[in-house]
Amino acid sequence: MNSHIPGEQNPGHVIASIQKRIKIGNENTLLTSAGVHLLTGHVGKGQQFDWVWIVGAEQDTIPFFKATSPEEKAEEARVLSVMMSRARHGVVVTYTDAVPTLNGNVRTTAPSEFLSRFQRLDTLDMDGIKEWFAEADWNALAKR
Repeated sequence: MNSHIPGEQNPGHVIASIQKRIKIGNENTLLTSAGVHLLTGHVGKGQQFDWVWIVGAEQDTIPFFKATSPEEKAEEARVLSVMMSRARHGVVVTYTDAVPTLNGNVRTTAPSEFLSRFQRLDTLDMDGIKEWFAEADWNALAKR
């Protein structure tokens, strides 16, 4: 593996350490195992999590680019809403303004059209994210 973490003397050691901690779970481990669970919106349906991170909320990803009819877009919006409703404490939705393509080029992107539908969104700029997490009252959040 040729992955590299900037500033690391031995990046292969760090990557190997992370890989050893990754476990493939099943529907039983969603409720019983601590840690980060990587799921699709459909798999998380009916589950509850402390935090939900929705990664990739770019147009043509959410909603999926093949969803073109009003009915298909309504279903995509419903799945996003269900994903957001799975969180006990909070939801973090991320998007980027550029993504790499399979051929190595970079394609510009826009935020999902669905994000404008939510009445109240607390947004953080990239510089503010670390500050917000550092200042969060994690003990109070854990009691919720």
